[in-house]
Amino acid sequence: MPIVLITEALLQKSTVRDGRILRDRMLSGFCVRMNARTRTFRVATSVAGQQFRLTLGHWPLISVDEARAQAMKVLRECRAGRLPVRETRKTLPTLAEALVAYCAAKGIKASSSKRYDALMRTHFGEGLGRPVGELHGGAFAGHCSDFAQSKGAALVEVARGSGTGPYRPAT
Repeated sequence: MPIVLITEALLQKSTVRDGRILRDRMLSGFCVRMNARTRTFRVATSVAGQQFRLTLGHWPLISVDEARAQAMKVLRECRAGRLPVRETRKTLPTLAEALVAYCAAKGIKASSSKRYDALMRTHFGEGLGRPVGELHGGAFAGHCSDFAQSKGAALVEVARGSGTGPYRPAT
C-alpha cells in the first residue's frame, strides 16, 4: 500500500482505479480506497489488539479536510483503547447539489454539465430538491426503470454518466 499525501488534487487526477488503498503520509491510519467509480475515505488501525476498519464517506461528498478531521477523532478514540462510536451522518446533499459537485470533481466541461443539468431537470425534476439518501425507495427505482424503458439506451447512458455499454436493468 503506497504512502502518499492525500489531497483533492491527487483524487481528481489519479488514474488508479483497481481498488488500491492509498495510506496518508500525514495521518497514520487514514486512507483512501481508489475504485473505478468511487474514492472512499477510511480509517484502518487497531483497537486493543484487534483490527478496526471504518468507512468515513465518499469523495467528493466529503472533502479531504473533512475526512481527515473525522479520522483524527476516530483515531484518538482508537489510541485510547476505546472502540469509536459511529457518528450520525451529516445531511446528504440534494440531487442538484450532488450533480454540481460531481461535474466539478470530474472536471466535466461546461457544455456537458449543462446537458446533464437539463436532462435531470426534464426527467428527474421532482427529485432535484430531495437529499440523495431519500432516492433509494421503490418509487424512485420505478421511475428510473420507466425512464430506461421509454427513452432509449443512449439517453440512459448519458443519465448514468458512464457512456459505455448498453443499459441492463437490475434483475
